[in-house]
Amino acid sequence: MTRARRYDLDRQDVDLSPVIEPDPLDPRVSLTSIIHWADSHSVRLAVMKAVDFPVNDLPMFLVVNQLSYRGALRPSELAQTLGTGRANLSKIANRLVEAGLIVRVPEPSDERSVLLALTPRGREIGERIMKHVQRALDSVLADWSEEDVTTLKRLLARLARGTVWHQQMAGR
Repeated sequence: MTRARRYDLDRQDVDLSPVIEPDPLDPRVSLTSIIHWADSHSVRLAVMKAVDFPVNDLPMFLVVNQLSYRGALRPSELAQTLGTGRANLSKIANRLVEAGLIVRVPEPSDERSVLLALTPRGREIGERIMKHVQRALDSVLADWSEEDVTTLKRLLARLARGTVWHQQMAGR
């Protein structure tokens, strides 16, 4: 017996198109496309495999990746960045400590606080991540002129500075 599907509205009553026009020159569309690609599950798993991440644990990989880019962080800061709770991050950190990839160290400016930092083994994996990402970026930009690559770098750095500044202003 076939089950009848229930729908809230007839298809004719619903606009199925995106709210934003798919204009490739619209920076919102371009940035969203890049972020969705980089944030995709399949890309993250592919990077884990390419760098021979020692554990099949995506949350552990994400922590090592963040620490590779940003250096030692407070667990609360890392939890916020990864969109998870502090209790969950604590469990992930415990697994990373057991795997020998991170250590907990006192924060230099406040010994009551803890920082999560990469061990030499964790840094080695971080270096492999950075090399893999650089090779992928070099491949994408291989047919770009040196001038275009320099312009892209300059404009991306400017955009990053602007977004950080706006984020800081919003937090005030």
